[in-house]
Amino acid sequence: MAEKEQQALLETMQAEDCTPSLAQAQHMKKLSQDGKLNGDVILGIMTEEKPNQKEKLTIRKERIDKFFPQDFSEQQKEDLLVQLLETWYRRKQRERDHER
Repeated sequence: MAEKEQQALLETMQAEDCTPSLAQAQHMKKLSQDGKLNGDVILGIMTEEKPNQKEKLTIRKERIDKFFPQDFSEQQKEDLLVQLLETWYRRKQRERDHER
């Protein structure tokens, strides 16, 4: 990376209080080599949500295992929970619509 690009990266890191992931660093290096890296591009890359920064909901297995058949996989449990939540959400929406 050119010095100007490095300065832009440093400023973005300080302003956004973040550091690049390996994938982001490699992406910026490739863009730099192609002459396509500038401050706006760096900001866009550095403000992308990283997979490890996504919020997660954790529920202890002991709390919910009693509701599932023993042979259910973790994926089947997650799929069923989402399906039940979608059904619940649609019902709430219908109730709200009827109240209006």
